[in-house]
Amino acid sequence: MHLISTPMSGVAEFAEGEGASYYPLEIPRAIKPVQDLKNMWTIYRYIRRHKIDVVIGHQSKGVLYGMIAGWLAGARYRIVLAHGVLEDTMTGLKQKIFATENRICSMCATHVLCVSPSVMKSRVNLGIDKPRKQHILGKGTANGVQALTKFNPQNVPASVTEEIRSKYRLTTDDFVVGFCGRLVHDKGIEELTDAIRLLHERYPDKSVKLFVIGDPEKRDAIPEATIRFLKESQHVIFTGKVDYSEIQNYYTVMDVFVLPSYREGFPTVVLEASAMELPVVVSRATGCIDSIVENETGVYCDITPESIANAIASFFDREKARRFGKAARAFVVENFEHSIVREHMLDFLNKITSAR
Repeated sequence: MHLISTPMSGVAEFAEGEGASYYPLEIPRAIKPVQDLKNMWTIYRYIRRHKIDVVIGHQSKGVLYGMIAGWLAGARYRIVLAHGVLEDTMTGLKQKIFATENRICSMCATHVLCVSPSVMKSRVNLGIDKPRKQHILGKGTANGVQALTKFNPQNVPASVTEEIRSKYRLTTDDFVVGFCGRLVHDKGIEELTDAIRLLHERYPDKSVKLFVIGDPEKRDAIPEATIRFLKESQHVIFTGKVDYSEIQNYYTVMDVFVLPSYREGFPTVVLEASAMELPVVVSRATGCIDSIVENETGVYCDITPESIANAIASFFDREKARRFGKAARAFVVENFEHSIVREHMLDFLNKITSAR
């Protein structure tokens, strides 16, 4: 195994622990033609030097570099790991440019491994992939979640939950609506905050709190007015970024998890929340639609304040919320537990390489 990625905290240690050779390479998110060509040439030479047979590209730049360099270097198996479809929320010339780039990557690939059924469908509809190239691991995702260990409510001591409740002044009477992720427009944050306002107007005697984990980003930024609401409203608990090693603890103070996103690949946060026995409200967007069993583990909403508010209010019934939460955890443990998805990945790689 070889790993090429932007140098960042913990990557070298991870590679060493997994017995992989790590090559750090600064990979810009933005389009930088000169640096992109240099990086592609560097990866091409790396593949040739190490006689690598299987190249897997993650994320847009990793896919672009990996598929073109792998094709030029003659790697036998070139796999696009399609996490999502950026073009879903684009229009006009920008959509055409991104779709064309993805078509080129797909043409250079021997296989396209999609993280969800709806990503498969969206990529075909946009003319990115030929269906014969597409594959999926079980019911989806690229890696699943650690549902038996890390994201297991039984493994979080009650004292830890109480410590978080005390820190943020939560009481047992509060109904806590959770969100965790990048604070950007595509996640539906503006509509979610408006939904919270609606709930307070409709249910003045109900103590509804919005518990938000994440930091605002400059790319696809949310309005300043929304940021002010998150920071200043008495009905919002805004934690900022939380260390991933502790994230499971924060799910235990939530009553329902909400992700009214405009697009996803397969939302891992939904699987984390579900594994922690939370009912989920999600949009019908690409990726999100695959992350719940409707009316069993969660419910769908339109990306409007009215629809989001109605979906949240449906879980004011504590018994219903508990029932959905139990079913949600069972759904994740059966289909998306980390060890299960890794076995699917190993089977996929063994199958395509032995078929040659």
